[in-house]
Amino acid sequence: MRIVVGVDGSSCSTSSLQALAHFTPPEELTLVHALHLPDFNYPMITPDLRAEAQEEIKAQLRQEGEAILDEARRHLPADFFHVQRIHQTGHPVDVIVETARSARSNLIMVGARGLGPVKELILGSVSHRVLMHAPCSTMIIKAPLTQLRKILLPIEGQEDAEAALQFLALQPFRPRVEVEVFTVWPQPQLSWPSTVRQSELLEIQAIEEARERMKSITDQLTQMNIGNQAHVGIGNPAYAILEQAKASQSDLIMMGTHGRGGLSRLLMGSVSHSVLHQAPCPVLIVR
Repeated sequence: MRIVVGVDGSSCSTSSLQALAHFTPPEELTLVHALHLPDFNYPMITPDLRAEAQEEIKAQLRQEGEAILDEARRHLPADFFHVQRIHQTGHPVDVIVETARSARSNLIMVGARGLGPVKELILGSVSHRVLMHAPCSTMIIKAPLTQLRKILLPIEGQEDAEAALQFLALQPFRPRVEVEVFTVWPQPQLSWPSTVRQSELLEIQAIEEARERMKSITDQLTQMNIGNQAHVGIGNPAYAILEQAKASQSDLIMMGTHGRGGLSRLLMGSVSHSVLHQAPCPVLIVR
């Protein structure tokens, strides 16, 4: 297991570091801080003055960045021995994503500053853009993760299930966590009263197929020695997932992207995107 954590000294960043207490010691942990220099291309500033100001601010930011990385190291669990640190000039998204790609990481962890959907859509945030471009699974942390005992695992299809099982096979979490496998029958509204019986038959068939699909997943979780249970929900998928997370008091929601790319997920919306914005707990998007 290889993990990359973006750190910037914020409380959200600290929450990401503290969440590592619930993970097994990784093969390698990389702390990443990006040195993002301001733009000095103002017409009234001479080239010499611009260069002097850039060097002065760069030196100050580098010093502050080193202090942030030192402080981040102090928040790590005592048994995390293999720790790297990256302090690089560039946009935080580019530095984090490229570090994860070059290190062949299995997980990126970033804190979210709680921007609403509209602001995030128009302006973008580091956490959201990292999620869009990440080459691996990404965990978005909006609040401290005080415990990790119950994981809600919504499954839409085989691709979701395989990605989640592959991630769990890495044994990323300290024992013992329990995984609740959850799938939703969207219950389509048919047009004519004469089709009500047909709708009921479809619902019965869909729920039965969902249970069979979930049994295959729970059997594999049992083989991994991971406690598990399974439930089927009915209705709007995003709403059902959020309600189930509240009802079961889930500490983490782990789900797939449901096959949509980053741009289409932003512009068209998806279940994972809706859940990410409204979830009462951290969300781990598996790839």
